[in-house]
Amino acid sequence: MSTDDSRSIGLADGHTSGVLRLANASNEISRVVGGGRGVVDFAIRNRIHLQPGAILIMWAMPPWYESSPSWMAAPSVLLAGFGIYQLNRVFDFVEDEINDPSAYAKAYLARFALRNMATAAILASLLLSALFVGPAATALLTVTLLAGVLYSVPFFKRKRGEPRRIKQVIGLKNIIPSVAWPIAAVLYPGISSPDPHILQLFLAIALISCSVFIIEVAWDIRDSRGDRVAGISTLVTAFGRTRALLIPFGASSSYALSVALLVFLGHLSPLWLLPGFLPVLSAAIALRWKDSLAESRDRSHILVLINVLALIPLGLTGRWGA
Repeated sequence: MSTDDSRSIGLADGHTSGVLRLANASNEISRVVGGGRGVVDFAIRNRIHLQPGAILIMWAMPPWYESSPSWMAAPSVLLAGFGIYQLNRVFDFVEDEINDPSAYAKAYLARFALRNMATAAILASLLLSALFVGPAATALLTVTLLAGVLYSVPFFKRKRGEPRRIKQVIGLKNIIPSVAWPIAAVLYPGISSPDPHILQLFLAIALISCSVFIIEVAWDIRDSRGDRVAGISTLVTAFGRTRALLIPFGASSSYALSVALLVFLGHLSPLWLLPGFLPVLSAAIALRWKDSLAESRDRSHILVLINVLALIPLGLTGRWGA
């Protein structure tokens, strides 16, 4: 064999070895990325990614109504949210089979465990509230949880057809979460605060309500096919994507104008213009993404992430001097 042949064989072996190393590295990266994606999917499927949002709301909003975070309420808020969302998964089988088949399959197989976990989490949240937060706050949490249970579980019998959930009544699918979230994360921990400023407390509740309303409508765009099959009437199924998103955009704009007027009249600090206009920005992003929200579930999760991350500068600004 000539020297040139030997050199060619050596180069070929080196090239093959390099290709194999690249292939192995690529497989390892894919495995790591796939594993990371699996963790993210698990968190999203179980709504765990919403828990930091609840904590950030409890941290960010109190300075805006001259109060401080009530961390004794945090375990009850987290357990209540976890319980209601798990309960919702148990009874969302018709729409989830269409909208998210993978999540549907896992939820269906684990439906009895999910129901038990949901019940335990709800009862634990009430027990901890009674022990550490107070009777008035616990009564408020009980009413909020009752609304969440009726939202998720088909209790309402009809003369014909299967029993219905509150979320199947037109409009209520969007209204209930938009009211329950600020009650649980703002009013419930704040109800025992000494002398909160009522106007600012109301505006803090309205801010979170507008933000949740936007996300709920965005989720309904994503899930519209399954909602139609399951007989769930939403703003999206009733009016279409654009007109449905214009409703929370209009509500957010009204909120922003109200805050701006109160600032102009001297009833609020100019810093209130930040929380005043944040929901308008979120609604504008949702409108810009109205088509991609229907095509990609990830886009709706990014919208949630934007709203959650916005709470950080909001909380810092509130501590600076709202």
